[in-house]
Amino acid sequence: MAARWVLHDLRSPAQSLTLLADLISDPDTDIEEILRESCGHLARSLDLLSRVVHPSPPAEVGPISVREPLAFIADLHQAGRNRSRLELSAEPSLPAAAGIERYLEHALLNLVLNATDALQGQEGGVVRISARDDADKIEIVVSDNGPGIAPADAGRLFESPFTTKAASHLGAGLVVAREVLRLFGATLDYAPAGEPGARFVITLPLWQRAAAPKA
Repeated sequence: MAARWVLHDLRSPAQSLTLLADLISDPDTDIEEILRESCGHLARSLDLLSRVVHPSPPAEVGPISVREPLAFIADLHQAGRNRSRLELSAEPSLPAAAGIERYLEHALLNLVLNATDALQGQEGGVVRISARDDADKIEIVVSDNGPGIAPADAGRLFESPFTTKAASHLGAGLVVAREVLRLFGATLDYAPAGEPGARFVITLPLWQRAAAPKA
């Protein structure tokens, strides 16, 4: 799904470059600006696609910047030309978290894909991601204003192969997301706040605390 988003995003600059032969004959066309924007767009999209489809070597837990995975997910959402809007807010001075960056990206991507799926066909759909320093941890909240999750289903969200979707194989996303986060001491929980839509909370340990020597 994410790779399909980026491939869709590649079409626009590719088409612009293909049409340059026709545009060159137009004296009112800023060829240099079109080339600069199209090549920059292609480079960004190809970098996103590479990160999505290429397997990464094994990694160990280390200090990570939470802002970088958040920006990556926001770029993917934008590449998908989704009808829903993504709002991202993060405290400017977030400390380093202890984690594995690509695992955090994987968990965030699953949550955002679930949210955009829930918002399909809905006008004014919004996915919100926020991150804040919560004293001894970093808290990331992913929420949407979609139809939400029925109370009867909420307790089974992390049971494989349970799903509220028609395609049962999609239901494994939350289970996998929680498990990869557990590999470096993070957690993922469903945490409704009494508002429309679904709300999930990721908590990440701080790097200083995780790396501190034991007494």
